[in-house]
Amino acid sequence: MAFRDKEQWKIFLSYYNREAIIEHEGQGYGFSEEDFKYLNNPANYWHHSKSPSSWLCCAAVNYAKKKFGNILPREKLIALCADTLNITEQELESTLNWNANYMAWHDGGTPEDHHAYPDV
Repeated sequence: MAFRDKEQWKIFLSYYNREAIIEHEGQGYGFSEEDFKYLNNPANYWHHSKSPSSWLCCAAVNYAKKKFGNILPREKLIALCADTLNITEQELESTLNWNANYMAWHDGGTPEDHHAYPDV
C-alpha cells in the first residue's frame, strides 16, 4: 500500500510532534527524522491530526521499545510516544488496550498476547 501522493505523505508527517523529548537521568530522548520516516507509512495512518490510528500507536510504542527499551522505563517511553503522537498518556494506554482486545478477538489468544507494551 502506498500513499496516494507525496502531499498526503507530507501532511501525515506534519502531524507528529517532532520536538517531543523525554528526560531521563539527565539525558534527553526523542525520535529522529529517520524514525519519523519509518513510522510515517500507509499502515500507520492518522484519522486526523490529533487522532493517530491504533496501528500507529502500537507501531510507535514498538519502535520506541526497540530504540529506547533498554534505557527508558515504561512510563517514560509511553510519555514520549504520547507526546510525539499529540495525545495524552491515558489516550495512548486506552488505544493500546483497545488494539490488544481487538486483536485477541480477531486472531484469538488473549489481549496480553497482542498488547504492544503490557503494564505488568
